[in-house]
Amino acid sequence: MIQLDITMPRLFAEGVTELQVQLELATGSLTALVGPSGSGKTTLLRVLAGLEKPRLGRIEVQGGTVWLDTAHGINQPPQKRSIGYVFQDTALFPNMTVRENIQFAAPPDQRKLVDSLIQETGLERFVNQKPVALSGGQQQRVALARALVRRPTVLLLDEPFAALDPEASQQLRQLLLNLHQSWGTTTLLVSHHETDVDVLADRIIRLVQGSIQSDRAGTKTLNLINAQPERILRIYFDETHQQWVIETATVLLRSANPAWARLHVNDVIRVSLS
Repeated sequence: MIQLDITMPRLFAEGVTELQVQLELATGSLTALVGPSGSGKTTLLRVLAGLEKPRLGRIEVQGGTVWLDTAHGINQPPQKRSIGYVFQDTALFPNMTVRENIQFAAPPDQRKLVDSLIQETGLERFVNQKPVALSGGQQQRVALARALVRRPTVLLLDEPFAALDPEASQQLRQLLLNLHQSWGTTTLLVSHHETDVDVLADRIIRLVQGSIQSDRAGTKTLNLINAQPERILRIYFDETHQQWVIETATVLLRSANPAWARLHVNDVIRVSLS
């Protein structure tokens, strides 16, 4: 679980007001931040990463580790936060090869881990190439591998598909979903594209002018491949496992997604038996 509560002044399109966000991210979840440009999405990522400091705030991650607590003068620098960050422009080192870019972020003596990520991201043929020789999709694969090589507690993705063509975007989305599931990261994705959100997110938070306007379960959670409509017969919170449980006529579903608290008996959802 990651708990975040921040307040900071920000200039929005409508004028100066405050970015004020309080939320919890379930461990292993993939949450999408959506909303109009300038609503505070990227700023929220930067605060989590330690690149910006709010006027008031607290960030606590699993295990009780505190990254930020303005009331007690705690503000861990980015290098002391277990964060992987993928920027829209990749921010790769142009003078380094693919392997060198990934290796640069890796802990010492972790060649096997670097090799594993190179293989999982399909970059074996490009390990000795420099970023300028790669396509946009390939560069984002390198950036994703570099972000994961330290096994971060939180993976932050800021519009990673924005500059890619549809085919490259589709391939990267599937890769990201596979890596998110296999590595068990808690992922926060900023995106303006509905396709990214629909395919990837199990929770969708909409920011408008610095505040959460809506917080709902994503279609990935409730509208799976080849899904069929089902009516909720029972829903409750399992305190032992800290998960919401939904029962329908055919399936039993579990999730730590707090947005499930907004669902009720007799709501119709879509579930898959595949």
